[in-house]
Amino acid sequence: MTPTEFCVRVLGIVPYLWQCEAMESVAMEQPTSVVAANGSGKTARLVAPLVLWFLHEFPRGQCIFTSGSWMQIEKQLWGAVKVYQHRFPHWRFMSEELRTPEGGYAFGFSTDNPGRAEGHHPKIGGDVDPVFLIIDEAKTVPDSIFEAFDRCTRKMELWVSSPGAPRGQFYDSFHKNSSLYKTIRVPSTDCAHISAEKRELDRIKYGESHPLYRSKHLAEFTEDFDRLVLAPDLLRNALDAQPKQNAHGEIVAFCDFAAGRDENVLAIRRGNHARIVRAWQERDTVQAAREFIQMFQTEGLTAGQIWGDADGLGTGFCDQFAEMGWHINRFHGGKPPSEKDEYANLIAQVWHVASREIERGRIHVGELDPTTFSQITTRKSEWNETGKLRVESKEKMAAKSMKSPDRADALLACIALGSRISGAMTGAASVTTSRNTFASRTVRGFNAL
Repeated sequence: MTPTEFCVRVLGIVPYLWQCEAMESVAMEQPTSVVAANGSGKTARLVAPLVLWFLHEFPRGQCIFTSGSWMQIEKQLWGAVKVYQHRFPHWRFMSEELRTPEGGYAFGFSTDNPGRAEGHHPKIGGDVDPVFLIIDEAKTVPDSIFEAFDRCTRKMELWVSSPGAPRGQFYDSFHKNSSLYKTIRVPSTDCAHISAEKRELDRIKYGESHPLYRSKHLAEFTEDFDRLVLAPDLLRNALDAQPKQNAHGEIVAFCDFAAGRDENVLAIRRGNHARIVRAWQERDTVQAAREFIQMFQTEGLTAGQIWGDADGLGTGFCDQFAEMGWHINRFHGGKPPSEKDEYANLIAQVWHVASREIERGRIHVGELDPTTFSQITTRKSEWNETGKLRVESKEKMAAKSMKSPDRADALLACIALGSRISGAMTGAASVTTSRNTFASRTVRGFNAL
């Protein structure tokens, strides 16, 4: 019985065409690599059915699957397999393993120890107890695991994942090693359960060139992963087509702190208008704190409207403000973002969200000074080891003799923070939802994520 027939007759599901193509390729013993859009059903409707089909056709077979995350195996893959356990009453579905009465089995592991991936071979013969190797979310699996699997005698092999950075064995299967694999690329348009409305919302949110949109919906490896967060030409275009200034609405201020050669910066966004109030050098941190407070008062700010970089030197500034009666929101860029599946940390989310707001003509920034323009357009996007977006570290920038992007940090943070990331109902929301009687004018008392 072919995998497609098995899905329809035994499992009672009708696979998409791309799922049929991938399953039949595996059944024909072609090493198969599938890169698919997020939420495409690659684990629940491709991998899990193949595990069950394999043991149905080879009841003494050995199915070994791995992933970069044990949660992916336990919650996603293993959970999807167990959905069908009532259809196989004589099989033993255990917490971490599946066994057939004939002695066949399937088990999964997640590890960076290549030793767990070695030693899988038929004990009787390739047609009696064959080996089927599966690597799920392959973009996050170390190359050493792939290399260990290469030492196994397998009859069938499947790699499947959403796209990520342009490196590693999974990426190579679509590029320099593509002649060795049946490769299948699955955009979200090939998945009927992913609505056109969802694609359009993400297109509006990120833009068609954004790595997240290209990954989530186009199933593309973003080969320019080392791209600028906001390229100079895109920023120039945005400045030439800025929206009309509207200072009514949400007020968010951000302080970036320094001592010595770096700059202290205060930036404020009122409605859609964001500006740097002042950027200056001051070695005396006590004097700098007093100058910040004087500007808070001059600008008519309240503590709840102000965020401050509380990492490193910033902790002392925030403590000084508190002693002077200004209990501002503390921002920690290394903390988890609100969009945990997309960004590596909060500072990455701030930079990407704010840059897209500028690029898409939602923010008025006026005339940017050359220093701010340069800082915004020289920091790069990167993928981390789990396929999430981050920004180039300041240490890496310093190694290339690039100064700390203090002005850009402050300006982009005052754009991104507030209702966009904290989820607070603020003045910006009240502009578009004026009938909402719960909308308030400012963010008050919200502590940084």
